[in-house]
Amino acid sequence: MERLMRILDTPEMPDALRPVSGGQSPGAGWRSAPREPWPRSVFGEWLLLRLAQGLGGRLSLDSTQTEDITRAVRGALLHHAADPPPAALSGHQPDGRPLEGPHIACLALPDVDPGQSRAAPLGVAILLPRDVDAASRQAVLRALGGWERSGLRLLLGRAGAARLARIARGDGSGALDPSTWTGPSSRWASVTPVALDRNPGDLFARGPATAAQAVRRAQQTVALACEQIGLPRPASVEVMPRSPIDGVPPAARFMPFPRTGRAFKRVCVHVDLRFDQPVCGPVLLGVGRYFGLGLCRPWGEACS
Repeated sequence: MERLMRILDTPEMPDALRPVSGGQSPGAGWRSAPREPWPRSVFGEWLLLRLAQGLGGRLSLDSTQTEDITRAVRGALLHHAADPPPAALSGHQPDGRPLEGPHIACLALPDVDPGQSRAAPLGVAILLPRDVDAASRQAVLRALGGWERSGLRLLLGRAGAARLARIARGDGSGALDPSTWTGPSSRWASVTPVALDRNPGDLFARGPATAAQAVRRAQQTVALACEQIGLPRPASVEVMPRSPIDGVPPAARFMPFPRTGRAFKRVCVHVDLRFDQPVCGPVLLGVGRYFGLGLCRPWGEACS
């Protein structure tokens, strides 16, 4: 682990420790990919950790605990970060105001292959914005290095505790392979629901006109969320209580969001998005995107 900290002070990093860049296969390393003909989201580098084992007993998690997992990851990084932490990690400016631009997002990566009825998380990812500055990037890597030296313990309250393990470049597969989440594809579906920035109204109102108006508002909010992460407005947006992907828990099981605190509780919906052209992820939408909600994956035939 000491070697990792020395490496961070040098211009080059060995292949095994290089984060993976979004829109590339893991074997391509962390360096930026050649410019693609398709739009990309604002998120770039991946830092991947595998859920290695439970501590003190069997650990049973499913993707409805995404917020709990990602807040624990963020808390661990902040604990091991410099004081004050960089805005790219804290999400706040030095005066305490929320950061206007993108910052790191934490994901719980669920196994959503056929037959995985609980969509159990296999690991976590820390995503850095594509335009993160070098100093902030190094500060995040130093925080991760400090956490790694202390054992990569993930404390999850009543759910117990787990130990994580770094995934070396090229070793991830399935949900732990960034290409699973980056496409490109013209169709995307949610594996964790989108927490809407605005309350659309009653999506299940008895009156058809009231329900239809709420659905249109939700669709407009999701379309705007795509633009907020650098993607074009989708050609079509479907909002629904259940994902079209088998095994993904219904949106209601992720609510309320946020689970704690006095913040306004958001309506959560699953989505099916279609674009006029292929786009590259990761696609993370809505007010919960920095805590793993609104995570989508290519759905249907992906583009090559």
